[in-house]
Amino acid sequence: MKSMNSVKSICIILALGFIGCSSLNRTANFEDFQCYPESVYLFRHAEKQIIKGEKNPELTRDGFARSDALAEALKDVQNGVIYSSEFKRTQQTVNPLASVWNTNVKIHTAHDPEGQIERALSHCGKTVIISGHSNTLPNLIGLFGVADEITISDDQYGDLFQIQWKDGKPVLTVTQVSL
Repeated sequence: MKSMNSVKSICIILALGFIGCSSLNRTANFEDFQCYPESVYLFRHAEKQIIKGEKNPELTRDGFARSDALAEALKDVQNGVIYSSEFKRTQQTVNPLASVWNTNVKIHTAHDPEGQIERALSHCGKTVIISGHSNTLPNLIGLFGVADEITISDDQYGDLFQIQWKDGKPVLTVTQVSL
């Protein structure tokens, strides 16, 4: 009887140990990758309508003009992949670029920054653009390994953040997409 209880105890300990080890979900880190995208661009959605109580507003006329300017600025980029959050304004911001690049916009929730990073980094040698928000892009830039403190104010539009890797280290460049 004692040996049967000992065997059960050992099996339970081994099972718990296996379950504990298998549940250590490690999220992707920029340092885990050996081949990086050619560039990752991050762009805050263009100017949005301000409508009290509206959580998913569309772009304004200026916003649509800026989305066209973004498409013009990146028209010569080849081999591009476009990600957007689930909101209308982010999708409307990159739709003209998707037309120019002849590709579809891939939707990934703004509430999963680690997943956004993992998806972007999976595109070895390609150009990736992520259309996001003033409250999500600074965190994404940090998750890519950029040490610079980034702040985007609520009325700040047009900053195009570009990350490229030099010797496995992320290098951030910021340009302006003007109207």
